[in-house]
Amino acid sequence: PRGTRLPPGPSGYPLVGLLPFGANLLQPIFLKEWTAKFGPVLRLKVAFTNLIVLNDFESIKEVMCKKELLHRTGNLVIDQTGCSGLLSLNGQVWNDNRRFCLHVLRDLGFGKTSMESWMKEEAEYLVKKIAERRGMPFVVLELLVPSASNNISALVFGARYPFEDARRKFLDDRLKRLSRFIGNRSLSVLLPISVNRLASKLPILRDRLPGPILDDLLDFINREIREHEETMDENSNRDFIDAYLKKIKENKDNPSSAFSIGTLIGNIFSFFVAGYAAVKETLQWHLMVCADKPDSVQRRIQVEIDRVVGSERAPSWADRNAMPFTMAFIWEMYRWRTVAPVGIPRLVGEDVVYKDLFLPKGTTVMANLRGVHMNPEYWKDPEEFNPSRFLKEDGSGLLPKPDQLIPFGVGKRMCPGETMATVEIFLYLTTILQAFNVLPEEGHRIDLSSETTALRLAQNPKLRFVSRKSDQGL
Repeated sequence: PRGTRLPPGPSGYPLVGLLPFGANLLQPIFLKEWTAKFGPVLRLKVAFTNLIVLNDFESIKEVMCKKELLHRTGNLVIDQTGCSGLLSLNGQVWNDNRRFCLHVLRDLGFGKTSMESWMKEEAEYLVKKIAERRGMPFVVLELLVPSASNNISALVFGARYPFEDARRKFLDDRLKRLSRFIGNRSLSVLLPISVNRLASKLPILRDRLPGPILDDLLDFINREIREHEETMDENSNRDFIDAYLKKIKENKDNPSSAFSIGTLIGNIFSFFVAGYAAVKETLQWHLMVCADKPDSVQRRIQVEIDRVVGSERAPSWADRNAMPFTMAFIWEMYRWRTVAPVGIPRLVGEDVVYKDLFLPKGTTVMANLRGVHMNPEYWKDPEEFNPSRFLKEDGSGLLPKPDQLIPFGVGKRMCPGETMATVEIFLYLTTILQAFNVLPEEGHRIDLSSETTALRLAQNPKLRFVSRKSDQGL
């Protein structure tokens, strides 16, 4: 339109643009350099497509909250299953599914004490499993993966599996490989879906593309759905699958129904990818920082636990109101190690004008959440880890949550699991630190650096968990 221009950005190479950057295209070092040179709204030309990256709070808040930006790109990992769920659906089908899923999750205890009680049980089971390691160093993800995955399994399948269960091991192996793939943001993101499916058949590319992992997960989910169809009680819902199958049946005569077995599978994928991957990575980061900063962080959290909870009962979500430092620590971890640094891509559904910039229909847009969290305009010494930035001067309480803290994104398509994730992280962190001191492996320092791509993955160090019973005089 007259008076507008396409967003500026680096030109890259003739014909291919920035394609040779591959997965490194979204590395913070490049985004920071390009933002300084071209401004906060960047256009990155990748072969024949344009990618727009928003790098400050103002542009993210305004552009991502527009109704024209409620669309997904159709090129997420989940789309390669041929099934679409909350993460990838568009239009009215997305709206109907979002409304129904939130309604079902609330009925099943989402944000209520029933959800908290099974999370507490899972956290206590995790503590028991950690105790079996008898203070020996181990990679904590070995236990965080099945535990975080069990919370989603309970919601979706109505069952948690013991860590040794063959189904648990199968599911976790595939989920681990899938999150590693998503984290690597490999060449798949730049290829159309049809090319991805074809490429996954070639032995040389098989391990670099997610097709085979997705096929295994599809088989697993389909088996669960068949079991539910055979054992379902019409009068009550055990879990999400039961409720969704009834919704499909209820709408079977409606040709434009938003509910099908395909969307059920897509929604289950969405829960696992979003709910499990982010939580287990975030928790690992929390425990690593506790091990690295035993006095300035870990001890201060334990002082709050001992004062508010004691050692006779398990921590509960209500305790957070009297534990400002613990909550400030969780917020600072969300900021300092944003697990999804550029969120999930959106698609411009209709032409959009932002200030004097033109964002054409069909363009992919990403929000540089990490860029906001590391911007000195919003945060003093942003590179520095400092939970006290969220506390009143005397440390007696939390300040209101800053608008610029956006680890779950903004707008109607932001992650709906923010509350569930924060409850889970709080309960796990406090239950673990009530029982143990977390230490690095002897003779090793904790490496808090990380590769920043689609998921901010930690280095997976070995940690030791030493019982606090002697500290507490038990």
